[in-house]
Amino acid sequence: MAQIDWTLDHQEDLDADFLAIYGIDLYEQEVDGPRYFALSHRLAAYQGVMAARVEEVREERRPASSTPTRTSTEAAPAQRGDSEVHEVSLTQFRAKFPGLVSVGGSAGGG
Repeated sequence: MAQIDWTLDHQEDLDADFLAIYGIDLYEQEVDGPRYFALSHRLAAYQGVMAARVEEVREERRPASSTPTRTSTEAAPAQRGDSEVHEVSLTQFRAKFPGLVSVGGSAGGG
């Protein structure tokens, strides 16, 4: 139950992301339960409202003095000539370099 219960607190955010990311208008199209929850769970991987919510929670939970740890939704460290390593979240990377990381779309174009 805990795996799907969180969706009740974010129905408007999920609706907005479904429309923006998947092109699914939940007011006009029916999505069966298993597909809805599977797609909802993956929204944090895309640039959208839910990704921003996840990042907010992550920032709140991170102790002020701790070094950020990399997770599957964060970019790998970038190497610079001066051997300095900087880690940024995927959300921050997308915000800094809009259009560089594409989301969705079809493989064949069109």
